Formats: sequence, structure tokens, C-alpha cells
Amino acid sequence: MNPSECLRGIGVSPGIAIGEACVMDNHRSRLPLYHLSSEQVDKEIERLNAAIAAAKAELESIRKLAAPRLGESHLYILDVGILLLGDDMLIGEAQNQIQSNRTNAEWAIQAAIDHFTRIFEGIDDPYLRDRSLDIAHAGERILRHLVMEEGREDENTSTEPAIIVAHDLTPADVAALSAERMMGLVTELGGHTSHTAILAKALGIPAVAGAESATRRISTGDRVILDAHAGAVILDPSPEELAKYYAALHDQPSVPPSEDSEASGPVSTRDGTRIHVGANIEYDRELDVLPVMGFDGVGLYRSEHLYFNRSVMPDEEDHYGHYRRLAEFAYPEPAVVRTMDMGGDRPPPAVAKLVSEESNPALGLRATRFSLRHKELFKLQLRGILRAAVHGNLKIMYPMISGLDEIHTVKGVLNEAKAELREEGQLFAEPEEGVLIETPAAAVCADLLAREMDFLSVGSNDLTQYTLAVDRTNKEVMDLFEPFHPAMLRIYRNLVQAAASAGKPITVCGELASEPESALILIGLGFRSLSMTMSRIPEVKRAIRGKTIAELEKFAFTLLDCKTGSGVKALLNSAQSGLRRNPAPLQTSA
Repeated sequence: MNPSECLRGIGVSPGIAIGEACVMDNHRSRLPLYHLSSEQVDKEIERLNAAIAAAKAELESIRKLAAPRLGESHLYILDVGILLLGDDMLIGEAQNQIQSNRTNAEWAIQAAIDHFTRIFEGIDDPYLRDRSLDIAHAGERILRHLVMEEGREDENTSTEPAIIVAHDLTPADVAALSAERMMGLVTELGGHTSHTAILAKALGIPAVAGAESATRRISTGDRVILDAHAGAVILDPSPEELAKYYAALHDQPSVPPSEDSEASGPVSTRDGTRIHVGANIEYDRELDVLPVMGFDGVGLYRSEHLYFNRSVMPDEEDHYGHYRRLAEFAYPEPAVVRTMDMGGDRPPPAVAKLVSEESNPALGLRATRFSLRHKELFKLQLRGILRAAVHGNLKIMYPMISGLDEIHTVKGVLNEAKAELREEGQLFAEPEEGVLIETPAAAVCADLLAREMDFLSVGSNDLTQYTLAVDRTNKEVMDLFEPFHPAMLRIYRNLVQAAASAGKPITVCGELASEPESALILIGLGFRSLSMTMSRIPEVKRAIRGKTIAELEKFAFTLLDCKTGSGVKALLNSAQSGLRRNPAPLQTSA
């Protein structure tokens, strides 16, 4: 084939791999469907529970075997999988399918997976979208045991070194396949924030996600080149391409750096500047593994998850219970609760009736706008936070703020909630309040917001999307989504200065903080507090410990001098190896 065919995806774990493909058919489209008599329902639920128990035992065995390679800082991803196997969100829905519709366990599990996939797939936040994969992975593992129970073998085995190609692969599958058996990984689903991608990176396995139609265009035995740096999979490569990539293989490290000791303890730059690194939390079950992760509090708790696993609204006690647990787990460190960030992009069943269809949900009734439109719903959440704040160091953060008028209205609702609790004789505390800077309006007015709020946080994804007028999920313009576009660099620097002038702390809690190279640039721009997905904490901390503030500031100000996006890209490309390497100095010339 000349030129060679190339599949494009997202490079989620750096590196190059050359070898034969092994295509895994783990995207089951045919499952048995049969209806049960009323007498068979209890026995079918017992069958489901037996498969769940077998899946748990299997995951616990994989966890034990993987522990020496992964360390506690990444084993929590497998723990989340184990916890999901006992979670009402998936298991409860499957049991309900068996009891209400009298369908067999396989069909019930698949129906539950499909149910939650529909809820999550339209959500703009990539982190939340990728958490739907965790639910699907747990369901897939139960399905495997139900299928194997019927005497069919699990076909997902590979004994020879190969580049694994799959519609999707669970984190446990990645952990179970040793580096000797998995040279690289190509999946049709997933992205940077998926747990499968994070685990592949931790194990040093080059991986490309989001490679559409990979399982149809690649066959087992095909020779392929996986270039995760470029997000490319080259099919039937030419001799010239093979020679080029074999040469490149000699330049990449063969073993990922150990991060076992990098998660715990505070982190400072090489010259002693303290950087606060917090954790972004969505599911309550992530709190169970929080103690093993070194962290400076919870910088972002996504409270809208309370609405996703139920058909009825959470009441005040639901809110209070969840936030109290958060406060107690994080104590004495702070925990920032982001008030519900919901809107028209596939709302959960509990609030679907309150949301009208919108032609452009990203610019519509979402987040704080939604909360203020449904004031009583908002007040329930605020009452829960105020009561729970007695048990720890909770803070409140309001998303999608455009200016002071919204802040004044929000504070009015909060004061009403306080007055009600006071009149009822309820014990409550008064947590600090902050705003999530996600709109250009909030960024421009950051100095005004900082004077009235206790802290500022930056949601880098939405702020970049709205500033550059680029939908980051649209493949037609995805290449225009530049987190360090000259406009964004200036906005970040201005935000730091606005916070400093008001004497208020500022944190970046968007995806940008989770990437080591990006985190270093943010620190160079003046940020001293970052919050990220727990599994990214060790890698970011390791990068921070290898650099000095002088190096980072020098590089950041060189970026600020760039007048064009292409100039920034060129400089970033030339400095990329320096950003990754520790403790080598950064290169500051293009």
C-alpha cells in the first residue's frame, strides 16, 4: 500500500510500537434474551449475584498480581472497578430489569449498561463521559462470567507479544496483560481521562484511543506501527517507514519511571517553592481510596453525580450525607463542592422534566443559571452543604459565572438557606465561597469577582472552548482547540495577577492541570495550586520536583512573548522533551 493507510486517534500514552496486531472481539453485540416466569426471577438474581462474586474475585486476583508493577498510586483504578461491582447504580438497575421485565441476567446487565451510557454520552465534560466507561467495564466483566457459565470461552487472550486492538479494553485487562504480551494498545473508545488510558501510561504501554473503525480495518496478524506521540496507527507500513520507526524506538525509554513514592507527602519545586496539589472527585467510592493518595485537599467535588443514579430528586438528607462523608474523609484538608453543573446536554432522569431542549446547550440554561432558575432545588443543596460543613473544611464553588449580578443573586439564596436553618435550630457552618472561572466574561471581571469571593478556580476546558469559540468535541475544529493559545496564556497570567491583587488563592482544576507538561507551564505563569484526577497526582508531583521556579517562569514568559498560536506550538514542541525530562533545564528558544 503506497502511501500507507493511517488511522487517526488520540495519543493517550506516549511511545512507539511496531509489531503484529491482535484484534480482540470484546464488543459483544449478541446476547441471549429470554423471558422468565415469576418463579424463575429469584433464581436468576442468584445467578447474577454469583457472576458478580466471580467478577470481584477475578479483579481482586488481578489487583494482587498487578500491585508490584503499579503501586498504590494507580491500584485505586482497579479498586474503583471492584467497588462498582457492588454499586446500586449498575447492579441495582440490572436487578430491577430482572424483576420488572423478567429478562435474563445477560440482557439485564446490557440494558443497565445502555441505560447509563445514554445518560452520560451527551455530557460535555470529558471526565464525566469517561466515567461511563467504568460502568460499562464493570458490566462487561459480569457478562464475561455469565457467558463463560454457559460453557463458552472468553476469547480475549493473547500469548504472543502484540499490539492489542479492541473496541474497548478495561483497566483490569490492561493490568492483566503483562508488558511482554502487550506491545501497544489501540482502542476505538476512550480518551485522555479514561482509566484504561491512565493505566496504560502508568505501565509504559504506548496507546492510542478513539481510533474509529480500528477493529474493522485491522485484522489479527497485520503488521502495524503505533505512533502514540502523533495519535497514529500506520497499517501495512512501507520498508522506509519501518526503518524510520525502528530507529526512533532506540530513543524512547523502555521502562516507565517508578512513581510508587511520588504520591505521598507535600510537593515543592527543586528550589523549595510549595505547590498545592489537590484531587478532583466525582464518585463517593473514590473517597475510599483517597487516604492512600498524597493530596492537599479536594479541589473539585462534582456534586451533580448525586442526580445520575436515581430517578427521583435527592433530598436534603441525601446532600447532607454525601457532603458530610466528603468533609470527614478530607479533614483536615479542605474540600471544594462545586454546586450542580447540569443543563440541556442529556440531563439525568431526575431532572429531565425540568430541562427544555435547546439548540445550543453549551450556551444555554446550565450550571448556576439552572440552579437559579430552580431556586428551591438549589437551596436544598446549599442547606446540605452548610450542615455538612460542621464536620470538616468544606468550601462552596459556583460554576459558569458571568459576573457580579449572578454572584449577588447566589449569595441571596445562600443567605436565605442560612436564615431557614437558623430559624429551625439546625447546626451549620459558614464555608468559604468561590467561583469557577469558565467564561470569558468571568475572566475579564476576575478582579471584581476576587474582591467579593474567598477564592477563584479555573475550569480550563470550558474557558478555552468559549474564548476560542471552538467545540472541543467537534472533530472538524478540534485542531483549533489550543489550551496555550496566546489569548489563553494572557488570560491565565491576568487571572493570577487579579487573585494576587485581591490577596485570594487561585487554583486550576481543569484537565490542563492533569498533564505534567501543562502543569509546569501553569506554575511558570504563577499558579501555586492545581487539582486533578487522582491517578495523575504522582506523575505531576514527580515533574514538579524536578524543576525550579526560575526555569518554569523563564519558559512561561518566553511563551507569553509569542504572538501567534503556531509560534507557541513550535516552542512547545522544541521544549517538550525538556518538560518531560527531570531535572534538565527547559529549552527557551524555538
